[in-house]
Amino acid sequence: MSRTTVCRWLPKDPAAVETFVSDLLVRSRVIHGRNPKTRNLETAISKTNIELDVRRLRCHYRITVGRGASLYLQEFQDYIEKEGVVYAAFNEMFEQAPPPQNEDQEKIEDYVDLMEMIDTNLTTAPSFGEGVSAMVAAVPYYGIISRFCNTPAGYNAFTHPGVNERFCRVFTKWHEYLTSTASTNVIHDGEGGWLSTAALNAMVQSAGGTPGQDTFENFYICDTSDPHYGFKSYDELFVRELRAVHRAVVYPDNPAIINSACSSTVHQRTILLTHSVGGTLIQAMLGSLDYHGWRSPVNGTVVKTRLISGATHPNPPPTYYAACLDDDNTDLDVISRSQDFVSNVSTRALIFIQAEEPVGLMCFVGVGLGEVSTYNVVVKEGQELKKGDELGQFHFGGSTHCLIFQPSLTVTKIDQDGKDLEGSKVRVGKDILTVTKQN
Repeated sequence: MSRTTVCRWLPKDPAAVETFVSDLLVRSRVIHGRNPKTRNLETAISKTNIELDVRRLRCHYRITVGRGASLYLQEFQDYIEKEGVVYAAFNEMFEQAPPPQNEDQEKIEDYVDLMEMIDTNLTTAPSFGEGVSAMVAAVPYYGIISRFCNTPAGYNAFTHPGVNERFCRVFTKWHEYLTSTASTNVIHDGEGGWLSTAALNAMVQSAGGTPGQDTFENFYICDTSDPHYGFKSYDELFVRELRAVHRAVVYPDNPAIINSACSSTVHQRTILLTHSVGGTLIQAMLGSLDYHGWRSPVNGTVVKTRLISGATHPNPPPTYYAACLDDDNTDLDVISRSQDFVSNVSTRALIFIQAEEPVGLMCFVGVGLGEVSTYNVVVKEGQELKKGDELGQFHFGGSTHCLIFQPSLTVTKIDQDGKDLEGSKVRVGKDILTVTKQN
């Protein structure tokens, strides 16, 4: 039935209209297997002279219960609609949002569209795309919601405990898919596949190789005789293991040298931050194509590990430049609106290591950003470590990490190929800092 036909035969009484449209939607769901878009009916009804609040029909546009993961989205939408503060924030952020930046954002006009888009992506693994930003490729959900969460109302929505709790459930379900064999449908050599020439070259280049000369299998452990190179899920590809030669430790027996714990780019704005107790912190960002394993930067003993739950997509409001208080009641000067902020409120894994002198006690902090809040810590308290030993890994996307040192140390940057460490891409195991005891 065309829109014109629908408009021509709509009854005059609003209650009858609602009944009529309800019946039409039931039939449409049977025919199409999915609910039609709200705005199509809004357009049709707007051509009549009947005053009808289309929001009264929202119940007919909810994601169909019974499709497994959609149960989480149905409950999420119900929560938005019953919580006044959340409902207001979700509606206001669409009014405050800038123009769409990608095709997915163009499809989203309200929170119902947002729920549907999230649902669609629950059974979709990230694909490789030339010309697609590393951020969007690594964290597709952020690519969808960044337009909305980077607004004053979006800050209120995405820092609300109830909203974060429900996003956590959604991403947990998504992670189940990314660890399943079904997610290998993006591990192929066709367009958008992770085994395409462009994708393999990009991963080799990220690891420090030369595309066209170095091969993926020379850098990463894999089985090229298998259609998926031996990776049984998208997650297995994502946490692919570097061959030992490409993560070799520089100066393994020199305790005064700190090695890079991750393949990452050193924070370009605030390499060294003053800790409230006078210590030193260095921060670096991992990209979506980087090796995502954590390796010990020192020789020593694991003293303690701690996991801290955090917020999902906790983007700060535009005027945010204040200091944050972390879970240990330690005040850090937050001087930017990006990595510094999210490092205080996102999910974190802390590994305290009693390193050989002169370093002493130091801490590795792995920070999961956005939907990339999953990590795996493989070390235990009391475990002896050598430089380069595995500490754990990030899963599902690019993240950031920090190394924190005591106030009794002088920490000095090591230039990388003649360039300042700040802003440089460093491979895991590379020498990045020297440490001396203060007099």
